[in-house]
Amino acid sequence: MREALTEAERGRGRTHPNPIVGALVVAGGRVIARGHHERAGGPHAEVVALRKAGERARGADLYVTLEPCNHHGRTPPCTDAILAAGVRRVVVGSIDPNPLVHGRGIRRIRSAGVRIDTGVLQAECDGANEQWFKFITRKLPWVALKAAVTLDGKLATRSGDSRWLTGAAARARVHELRDRLDAVLIGIGTALVTGLYLVLNFVFVYAVPLEDLKGQEAVGAIAASRLFGPEIAGIFSENAVNAPGQCHPAAGRQLGRDRHDRRFRTLSRDPQSG
Repeated sequence: MREALTEAERGRGRTHPNPIVGALVVAGGRVIARGHHERAGGPHAEVVALRKAGERARGADLYVTLEPCNHHGRTPPCTDAILAAGVRRVVVGSIDPNPLVHGRGIRRIRSAGVRIDTGVLQAECDGANEQWFKFITRKLPWVALKAAVTLDGKLATRSGDSRWLTGAAARARVHELRDRLDAVLIGIGTALVTGLYLVLNFVFVYAVPLEDLKGQEAVGAIAASRLFGPEIAGIFSENAVNAPGQCHPAAGRQLGRDRHDRRFRTLSRDPQSG
């Protein structure tokens, strides 16, 4: 199961809105095939591993970090592929908290006469999808606060001419976090002061496709207590070509854009209108 968890990590940051999942097909105490969920809409980890194993999967054991699904979504039920492959036993780490799945995949496999063991390394498997579990069970996003602060509580010099408080290792870690998360949210002040520079260096992302980096488009968002106008237009007008962005529709009109421009979606309503 630990090897399946390692396999699952290969999809980290690329499976939104799905969880990361890893699977192994084991025969005679040897791993004969591995698979992970690469992106939403693509085959799930179990299916990938079983396809790689082919006929060798018959009579083998399948290890999977998350309960197999038993419903039609973007892809057919994984339980269908598992039963068709003729595996002898299925070993599951986490029980899927999604109401569409919760327990149903396990019951389907067990009712077909296939042995299924659950809860193997469950804490580790649950932890691997901690962010996704929170969203599914509480309908809340997972938020990671990133801040570089001096010992006396400062983010930058008053004049704004400071650059970095951190070193190369810390900055590399931040880029790793951004690659694993689905959106980057900053305040209007940061956008006005450093927005364009940050866009060009992929430090903060405002409606810039990162297909080459993540296999999906990252979402950029700016938080502001008022509607912003032409002073921020450069961030979007220079860099939002054919990419989804976020702004208040009235802000889009201030930027000279049609409110139905598909590159912009409503993030929130005008507080004055309720």
